[in-house]
Amino acid sequence: MKFVIHLIVILCSCFLSITGQATPLPDEPLIVVMGEDSFPYQYVDNDGEPTGLLVDLWKEWAKQSHTQVIFVARHWHESLDQLRQGKAQVHIGMGKTPEREQEFDFTVPIADVGTFLYLHKSLQGKKSIKELIPFQIGVVSASSHEAELHRIEPQLVFKRYESREKLLAGVAAGEIMVFAGLEGYLKDPASSQEIAANYPNTARIQIKAMQFVPAVKKGNLDLVDRINKGFTALDAHFIQQTERRWLGYQRQQAGIVISMQLGVEPFVDLGVDGLPHGLYVDMWQLWSEKTGIAVDYISGDMNSSVDDVRRGLADAHIGYPESEDVKTGLSRAWHLYTVKSRLFLYQQQLTDLDSLKGKRIGVVPTAPYLVELRKALPQVALRYYDNMDAMVAGARSGEIVGFVASGAWTSHYLLLNKGWSDFSQYPNLEFSTNIYVLTRSDDPGLTQRIANGFNNISNQEFADIENKWMLNPKDHVFTQTERHVSLSTAEQAYVESVGELKVGYLKQWPPMEFMDEQGEFAGINSDIVKLLKEQLKLKLTPVAFDDWHSLIEALQKGEVSLAGSVAQTAERQQRLAFSEAYWPSPWALVSQLEQVSVFNIAQLAGQRVAVVEGYHLVAQLMSLEPSLKLVIVPNTQAGLAAVTNGNADVFIDKVVTLASELKTSHYPTLKMSLLSDLADQHSHIGVYPQFAPLVPMINKALALIDTQHQQQIYARWVSFSVVTESAKYLQWLRYIVFGVIILCLVMVAVLLVNRRLNREITQRLVAEKRLLHVANHDALTQLPNRALLDDRLAQALLSHQREQAHFSLLFIDLDGFKQINDQHGHPIGDELLVQVAQKLTKVIRGSDTVARFGGDEFVILLNRVQDLDAATQVADNILQALSSPLLIQGVSVSIAVSMGVVIYPRDGDTAIGLLKKADQLMYQAKSCGGRCYRSA
Repeated sequence: MKFVIHLIVILCSCFLSITGQATPLPDEPLIVVMGEDSFPYQYVDNDGEPTGLLVDLWKEWAKQSHTQVIFVARHWHESLDQLRQGKAQVHIGMGKTPEREQEFDFTVPIADVGTFLYLHKSLQGKKSIKELIPFQIGVVSASSHEAELHRIEPQLVFKRYESREKLLAGVAAGEIMVFAGLEGYLKDPASSQEIAANYPNTARIQIKAMQFVPAVKKGNLDLVDRINKGFTALDAHFIQQTERRWLGYQRQQAGIVISMQLGVEPFVDLGVDGLPHGLYVDMWQLWSEKTGIAVDYISGDMNSSVDDVRRGLADAHIGYPESEDVKTGLSRAWHLYTVKSRLFLYQQQLTDLDSLKGKRIGVVPTAPYLVELRKALPQVALRYYDNMDAMVAGARSGEIVGFVASGAWTSHYLLLNKGWSDFSQYPNLEFSTNIYVLTRSDDPGLTQRIANGFNNISNQEFADIENKWMLNPKDHVFTQTERHVSLSTAEQAYVESVGELKVGYLKQWPPMEFMDEQGEFAGINSDIVKLLKEQLKLKLTPVAFDDWHSLIEALQKGEVSLAGSVAQTAERQQRLAFSEAYWPSPWALVSQLEQVSVFNIAQLAGQRVAVVEGYHLVAQLMSLEPSLKLVIVPNTQAGLAAVTNGNADVFIDKVVTLASELKTSHYPTLKMSLLSDLADQHSHIGVYPQFAPLVPMINKALALIDTQHQQQIYARWVSFSVVTESAKYLQWLRYIVFGVIILCLVMVAVLLVNRRLNREITQRLVAEKRLLHVANHDALTQLPNRALLDDRLAQALLSHQREQAHFSLLFIDLDGFKQINDQHGHPIGDELLVQVAQKLTKVIRGSDTVARFGGDEFVILLNRVQDLDAATQVADNILQALSSPLLIQGVSVSIAVSMGVVIYPRDGDTAIGLLKKADQLMYQAKSCGGRCYRSA
């Protein structure tokens, strides 16, 4: 059958090339050329068959038009050549660009698509295309991405690949860190999971929203009309279902569709694999298991996800924070969860709420607890932010002293972005927000099915899911029963038969394991051993070792039966049995403070790297970077000493161990960096093979360690390490007390040092304040610059939108400024700008902003104006203030002014839109000549 189809294609191609006939007759097949690897829109599957969203739409078009369609798949640039050369009548769909409109005619669009720049996770901080100028951008040759990106930022540099397959191969090989692709580009099951993990959707930047438009050769308007008629006749529901099937996250599943918002981990977001995950997602997955109804997801922001339910694109919303003040008009099918929000303070502890009087705290303007918050803090000013990034940045810059947000969401964000230690929660202020599953009111049957499904889930099952995602026990809303390991009669008999077992541990490896001052086994692994004793009734005796090499050797010889924190390698699996992973165990390195930070093994090429003897890491390091010069040390303390004394450039050990050691005062010149290559590591319990039957029972006990339990263990031993160091310091102070004279000298020295430190801190604060002023103000006029104007404009949009108020923008240009510079020189021109800035400042209120936009352009932001007349009155005042000549260094200078005046929201509801409109009006004002302005 395939041979016949290919034969038809060849014959048709030959016929067209000979006759030049572009439009097929109604009874002839229509040859449609397509790209072969633009997943999920147009590509060839593993069986060599054309498939994808656009292919399905064209197949339906063929049915409606009673036309046979033959698909021909080619590399992308070859697909365009096929159309140019007349070997195909239609291209299945491409982005419409000015260049392509010169050689093709286009039909109506048949599908919407977003195009994105996918960034490596190490570049997650990049938020704009301009920031990517230093990086090569990977693109498929002849795609529209390059032309569009070049229009946005001409300085970008591109690396071109023949096909999507070769582009992704280049990504996998590390040739590029940024590449362009379509929505859903990395959801192809054939794509490398490593690439999907390293290029998360949360790190991508949108290039533009575009449309796929079928194209024909120039002048073939009859075929354009025929294609348009066919697609106009397609059923809207069919198009909707097709898009859902291909762009949803669990394709081709029958069931209900759930809309979800992104960016609110741990509740709901996309994981590194591009799939939905989070607390709410797990609850819905359990609902699906209980009901047998499959669940599919579509994503968006908070507002668009609710609109998806209203418009019928989704059957239910995954979970929305409704209250008496915030109502969507949808039906509440189920009370899914209760989110607890708290006050987070930046680098300070709060004893009572009275100390917040007169200060500012941040909050998201859509928060359902705003009324309660104002009642609780009536003398505190609220500042509104769009997202967590902005609130944290506001706290760090001193705009606010803290913010109120979901405890779990904030904790997750701060831990992920290394900001946990900078913020503290105030426990006596808490707001509860109910989260509801929402459905349309016209489908009571669905509402009932959703409620019935959740009613079948037990409280314990909800609690198990909650323990997986909630770090702070105070955020929990479900209670759980005490759990125990259940052993069969045979398992109990085996435990009794093994008798006493020896557990090996290291004397000096805190906080994972160490010998305390009483000579007892202590640390995180000691708690794991206690759990095994209690749950399995094992008789376990700890045995201490001086170094890791000796411990592993004893385990492999059977001198000890168990050991914790053993890495499961292929070599060790031949000699030992292993439990499931029970503790995250990423690697980090320590280096000197002045050394450049290192985040991956490749950066260590040729350096001296200290590693503890016996670690499996030795072989792994040499395979990753053969040029390393290894320095083998017996233990952690020796490794840190090697870096301190200059005998090694870096020392690699477990993150938790290095963090514990660096908290002491013994290593003030060292710093720690996480190694991204070795971040995904976990600890296992190593078991001597004779006792391998114990492994399934050990796994049952380890399964009881949920997130809450893990956090409790970690907190206990990390704090223990700190207390131990404090005790040593206090003991040292007691010795000092014995000498009165020495004590006096120490006190005098402390006072002098403290005084000097206070002076240095004051100087540093003044310097930081000066730097902040420099960063946000124009150096010549001392007016706010473009960056500060953008911030204040964003604040104005948030506050005026909420209060349904108006504000105005005045875009001002000094006419003839260049001539004044040329005639009198730049010093006169600079002084002119300074005097104009002073006059502009005098004609506005203290709550308004006048900023230097650039060159001889100024922008004035007038807050809370009643109408256009009020804004034009200020414009008249400006014209009056600048009507008289200015005396500058003995020279009389006259300056003309052109202005554009706009009002929010009448003339625009975005910062860019308002500035663009005001700029256009300003240029129109120039046409009137002299001092004038125009308003919309």
